[in-house]
Amino acid sequence: MKNHFRLFDYCLDIIDEPLSKEIIIKMNTILKRNTTDEENPRYNVGGFKVVPNKISLINVINTSAPQDVEKDLEALLTEYQSLEKVTIKDIIDFHYQFEKIYPFGDGNGRVGRIIMFKECLKNNIMPFIILAKDKPFYMRGLKNYQEDKMDLIDTIKHEQDLYELMSQEMLNFELEDK
Repeated sequence: MKNHFRLFDYCLDIIDEPLSKEIIIKMNTILKRNTTDEENPRYNVGGFKVVPNKISLINVINTSAPQDVEKDLEALLTEYQSLEKVTIKDIIDFHYQFEKIYPFGDGNGRVGRIIMFKECLKNNIMPFIILAKDKPFYMRGLKNYQEDKMDLIDTIKHEQDLYELMSQEMLNFELEDK
């Protein structure tokens, strides 16, 4: 959990910086710091995956081969950085493409979701957190994204609504006089 908080702090520190390969690698390094994965060469913490991987065991999504990760990520970043005005749909599309690359031995989903959070804040878009109870819908949305983008878009918009409601409740919170 400490690493998640450190990653969130880092995200806020670099909120206005454009996404880069270095930032994305650092995010994964922060997330995996002082874990057993850091000691295991299979996970290559601080670098890209060295072993092929897939998303999920049930709804399998094939990902970039280790030797293709760097070029695939660079192409994705170049395309994303060429956008004049970033929308929530652009952020979701980037996320889907990022998850299809799956550049790390572990932590890809968490890094991908913190990237979305950062990019929402940077572009004045309501951020969101995928709640545990909604993760199956999120995973289904990723799996079906090429055929039907609306599954993932609707799930994320629902999470935005929940996050906005929670934020409003916190902003309206008043301490009672005791």
